[in-house]
Amino acid sequence: MKYVITFILISCIASLSFAASTVTVFGKVTEVASFPISYGSYNKNTTGLLGIWVEGLPEGCGDGTKRVVITHDHPLHDSALSIALMAKATGKEVKIAYFEECTIREESWDFAYIRLAN
Repeated sequence: MKYVITFILISCIASLSFAASTVTVFGKVTEVASFPISYGSYNKNTTGLLGIWVEGLPEGCGDGTKRVVITHDHPLHDSALSIALMAKATGKEVKIAYFEECTIREESWDFAYIRLAN
């Protein structure tokens, strides 16, 4: 029984250590763009990305682009696009969060959430 409890505790601690932390930024949306995950010739089967640039975002993973990206097939894509476009059109600030990793695109932060700021 002691070994089972030890195994469970180690598993829980290990899973926490692999979870990426999030960073939150407040600012105005400066640019919104949609593009394929990799450039080249046209391919309708390629994953699409939505990039959102917000004032105050640091360079992606230290030396990349100051944007957050989300894939077009992500369940929050349409909501993120709507909020980003509304914020860009009205000049309102957003609160955007990103995971401190660049797994979707090497030089861009991975999307966590976006909301209109108060």
